[in-house]
Amino acid sequence: MVKDYSGSYRVKNCRNKKKKTSQSKNFLSATRLMWKTLGAMLLVTVIIGITSTIWYGWQVQLSLDQIGRDTATNSELADENRFLIAQRNLMLTQEHMEKAAEKIGLHTPTKKQLRYP
Repeated sequence: MVKDYSGSYRVKNCRNKKKKTSQSKNFLSATRLMWKTLGAMLLVTVIIGITSTIWYGWQVQLSLDQIGRDTATNSELADENRFLIAQRNLMLTQEHMEKAAEKIGLHTPTKKQLRYP
């Protein structure tokens, strides 16, 4: 293990005595505070990142479900629209209109009833 001698100095009169400065303690407390702050910021960032990823995935899943429901509804409505168009075309035929007119009591006009201007 390597010792850290950055916060100490040697006195010239005493050869082997080392004295620690008060700046060393302040420096270490500032470093400790910085690391704790950095760790707290990292933790908050990780929590926000995981939460936002889960929320985004949930929103994508809901959107895909909505697209599936809309596609199914669209196909049902398209089928119903084709059926109604076929029914309308059937109702507009000459034979169907004559039968419907006879049901309500209308008849084709006789030659005496026709007027030409």
